Amino acid sequence: MKAWASRRREDGAVLAAPAPVVEGAILLELLVVNVTLEGNRRPSKVARLQTIGAPRILAQLARPRLVRVQGWNIVISGIEVTRDEAGQAREVAQTWVCKLFVPENAIGFRVKELYRSGVALPKKLARESSGSRGLLAVADDYSNVLHRNTTCAELRRHQISTFPEGRLIDCHIEWMSEESFELGGLLLREAFESRPEQLERGGWLIDIDLKERELSKSEARMLR
Repeated sequence: MKAWASRRREDGAVLAAPAPVVEGAILLELLVVNVTLEGNRRPSKVARLQTIGAPRILAQLARPRLVRVQGWNIVISGIEVTRDEAGQAREVAQTWVCKLFVPENAIGFRVKELYRSGVALPKKLARESSGSRGLLAVADDYSNVLHRNTTCAELRRHQISTFPEGRLIDCHIEWMSEESFELGGLLLREAFESRPEQLERGGWLIDIDLKERELSKSEARMLR
């Protein structure tokens, strides 16, 4: 996803005001991918900011955690590797505040379910579904079913509504590409008759929702 990014820390210490991750108002590519880090055999998840077009990694966070999504703003925290005076690797906390760059006709997000009753859907079926459209919000909240605070994601329809279209509990970011991203977590299945309340694995494939162009009169006549 293309975004402008600022950071909240310098060498692990909180800054008085957020500063650009890369100097200058530069648009970057924000990705979350699995890579094999130096000294590790198992793939690890990292968040990256890199140049658009000819990829060049400019900043990286290990163990990225999705903290908040509000409007077009995404906050990701993780571990940044710096160097001490002796040149040794030093790992410190870092948080990125990213504002997504979206088309003018973007109106929200389109969310496609990746699991049904805890069973993974075929990827093709999930990707080709129409999904649900609305505004995405991610924040820490108290979960009654888990009896603790955790990160929750909600999708709210564009129309005014008290209840969310969907809620993903204990959510985390699986990956982020140039055009979409995936959240994983738990979905609550309400009790029904003899079946008790259940927590099931859930996941959402998310991309930008664009306002559909209205057809001209001639185009409408051709579709009749």
